[in-house]
Amino acid sequence: MWYLSFPLFTFMVAPVSAPPVEPLLTGTYTNEEQVYFEAEAGDTPPPWIGLRIETAATGLVWQTIDRFGTVLASTPVQAGQTEWTIGTCALTIRTDAVGAMEFAPGSGECTGMTLPVRLDRTALTLRLADGRETRLLRARPFTCWMSVRRNKPKSDGSEDWLFQPAMTTHDQGGRLRLGGGESGAPEAIIRIRNVVWPQPSRNRPSVVLYVFTPDDMNRAVAYGWADPGAVRVGINQRWMQASCTLDGAE
Repeated sequence: MWYLSFPLFTFMVAPVSAPPVEPLLTGTYTNEEQVYFEAEAGDTPPPWIGLRIETAATGLVWQTIDRFGTVLASTPVQAGQTEWTIGTCALTIRTDAVGAMEFAPGSGECTGMTLPVRLDRTALTLRLADGRETRLLRARPFTCWMSVRRNKPKSDGSEDWLFQPAMTTHDQGGRLRLGGGESGAPEAIIRIRNVVWPQPSRNRPSVVLYVFTPDDMNRAVAYGWADPGAVRVGINQRWMQASCTLDGAE
């Protein structure tokens, strides 16, 4: 499991004159697509990174997350309008003509740290400790339900299903799981991607819903897809079912 070299950070706002939280900053970002396509091309991709930026009572909180949305780490950040300080590293901030935030090392010790480079409404660019850059795309939130058929039928002989509604994830490689353990049902894992295939592929952009089992997380046992403008995508494999709806679309 990989962590950012600065454990997650909490944005602090100055008292009295603190500006309102900029919606540009909040959201979930991952480099799922870069990692996937660079590996497919035979290159060495950067480590998979997921970040979630949320509002908090003090301003914002920046969280490193895994593929299931579990928070891994956090690091305090002193944030002002023109400078952020992460540990011993101060970053100057410039807002360009389209409203994107661009970061550059200022004073303090910044060597060997993973640091933000640019943040706009579509992506967050990070510079890794080894000097490479990786682009984390902004995800769209989805709410899903999942159902997995239990191993034993009900007392009347009919099928018995494990069902879980209101499960939240996103379309940049977000994953959900249901079943396993003492649930009486096999474990099913789903993943959502908003895929844009690079040239010269003739595949059209699609929202793809994958199904995995825990014994092989690299090869899907099934998948379905929809137009990227669709507000819902679902799948039925007889032994499991799932449906995911874009938040705010209905």
